[in-house]
Amino acid sequence: MKTIYFIIIALLSIIYIISEVRKKKFSIKESFWWTIAAIVMLFLAIFPYSINKVAEFFGVYYPPSLFFVFCIIFLVFINFRNSKRISEQQEKITELAQRVALLEEKCYGEKK
Repeated sequence: MKTIYFIIIALLSIIYIISEVRKKKFSIKESFWWTIAAIVMLFLAIFPYSINKVAEFFGVYYPPSLFFVFCIIFLVFINFRNSKRISEQQEKITELAQRVALLEEKCYGEKK
């Protein structure tokens, strides 16, 4: 019975991501990794013992700890990508503010 709940949660996650992309509140590029995560969640909900095989492959004794490590790595990756994007946007904003200041000086500076 627990498996059905996890499958429902995974499907609702996928539906939510798709609906946000359709409403243009979430870009397709950003939604890609979250969709992959939701699909992995769905796969693990359908085949819950597959994490045991992956843990065995990596030589991990306690399979849930491997799952948490993968989740942490995924979230750190997403956080790094977002930090990188924020830095790029800040540089663009600074450059645009400087250009606007120069244009204002050129247009309105002579009148003052």
